[in-house]
Amino acid sequence: MENVNKINQLVEDVEELLAELRDEDSPEFNELRVRVEDAIASTKRAINEEESGAFARIGHYASSLDAFIIGYPRIAFASGAVVFGLIGYLAGAASGTRK
Repeated sequence: MENVNKINQLVEDVEELLAELRDEDSPEFNELRVRVEDAIASTKRAINEEESGAFARIGHYASSLDAFIIGYPRIAFASGAVVFGLIGYLAGAASGTRK
């Protein structure tokens, strides 16, 4: 999310700069203005797609897990030990039945 905030701040700064250059009326500035506005629109679309996509869901789950671990470290450790113990047991049982 920090990267998204930085990109949003950069977009805001560029939009402010474009607003200051609105009075310039040369072909070079007009072409540059169009290219920058297209890039800004593309960036905003990409940010919106990312926020509604899988990355947003993963980030949400990761922050929930982080809050759980910080709030309940002993329970989180015990849960992790049980999960990894179960995985180890299942892996051992699966490899034992192949022989």
